[in-house]
Amino acid sequence: MKWKYYHTVWLMLLIGWFIAYVDRNLMSPIVTYMIQNKISFFGNVTSPHAMGGMLSTLFFAGYMAMQFPAGYIGDRFGRKPILILSIVWAAVGTVLTGIFGKTMMGLIAARVVTGLGEGCYYSNDRALISETTPKDKLGVGMGISFAGLGLGLVGAAIGGAWALNLGIKWWGPEEGWLFPFYFWAIPTLLVALLMWYLIKPDNQRERSQGELEFQYSYSKSMASIMKYALVFFILIMIVAYAGAVLNVGDVWVSVMILILALGIMFYIMTSLGKQVGPVFFNKNLQLVYWGALPTLWSLWFYSYWAIKVIQDAAKTGISTAGTTAAMFGLAALIGLPLMGKIADSFYKRGHGRKPALLLAMGLHALFIFALAYYLYIGGQSLLILGSLVFAAGVFLFGTWSVSFALTTDFAPAALVASAFGVWNLIAEIGAILSPVVSGALRDATGDWIAPLVLNGVLMLAGFVCIQLIKEPKKSV
Repeated sequence: MKWKYYHTVWLMLLIGWFIAYVDRNLMSPIVTYMIQNKISFFGNVTSPHAMGGMLSTLFFAGYMAMQFPAGYIGDRFGRKPILILSIVWAAVGTVLTGIFGKTMMGLIAARVVTGLGEGCYYSNDRALISETTPKDKLGVGMGISFAGLGLGLVGAAIGGAWALNLGIKWWGPEEGWLFPFYFWAIPTLLVALLMWYLIKPDNQRERSQGELEFQYSYSKSMASIMKYALVFFILIMIVAYAGAVLNVGDVWVSVMILILALGIMFYIMTSLGKQVGPVFFNKNLQLVYWGALPTLWSLWFYSYWAIKVIQDAAKTGISTAGTTAAMFGLAALIGLPLMGKIADSFYKRGHGRKPALLLAMGLHALFIFALAYYLYIGGQSLLILGSLVFAAGVFLFGTWSVSFALTTDFAPAALVASAFGVWNLIAEIGAILSPVVSGALRDATGDWIAPLVLNGVLMLAGFVCIQLIKEPKKSV
């Protein structure tokens, strides 16, 4: 096979996803360590798992808020400037987490900042894949490039635990947990530099849809992103601070964040309706969006809490539990390209891509319930726990290869990044609620069975949404 430019794009975006997911998921082993050892502000709380989940929720509040604005700005001023800005921003936010993480509000502010920057990546990454990849290879391209997400989960679980242990050795148990944030910021900046060198500037062609005009510009991209990010940061921090002052509870803070997210969607629909109506009011796209919500719920149950689930079940240490939980991330290397290939095969034969998505979602739900049952009977085997987590991961990651390709199929060419922005804006509702709701259920019930059952039920609801899609049956 001759190497093409779209292969370079796949590779670079894979590396970008890897480093972004390491940065965002460093909190998984760190929160597990802080809960177990009652470090800092986890020393005297009654619901430590809910508090730990809230830290993820507030990261995703910033992440979700930027989804549509970043896609819309990328459609107007170019994909590459936004992608570079996102990775550099992730590095800065990761360092800020180390600097300000000693206090609860400082840690929240730093994670919100990191989320705002990383939220710019997804919509423009998926759109760049769509624009550079041949139609008959789109599912595979979406899958291979997104496999970096799984590798990043592995990097956070194993590399994060390694950096945590090193930090504890050098800086002591009370401050050593800050070291991973400084350490991982360095490779993040190197990835941004490599991406700047290897990804070509957007083609100087007009992308127009109604009033939307394309003009490649770093300065306008930066100015537009900063404008939105500042407003969203202020709003999210007001909610976080109000929750802390009023002591309303971690779950209710997440509900307030959800209301804020719905408000953002309403604002976009009313202020930009003429320009972006085709990606908001298309029935098939809406079903794809809402069908994706439970997949993000499941992702952030497994990626945020898998280490703690395995540690509680197998009665083992963080390093062993982290290595076992890393099987979930490794599953992406199989699931994403496999289901992308299957979806492309269905598409070429005139069956559409929907059957492949239904297959992946159904099998993922099956393995969610299988893990819940194994915990119910008191299973402790690391081999079985790791196998169930891995199998669930294969089919969860596989859903996205197909879902991304369907989004591209239904979205207008000039608004592909905007469509992916709406996809993630809606789907990230699952990421916002999953860690904190799952943590609260764990605090209330004393085990992880109820969070898993809820996860499986939501996945079946998403299955119904996808079943309702009306997909044209035609081959390429």
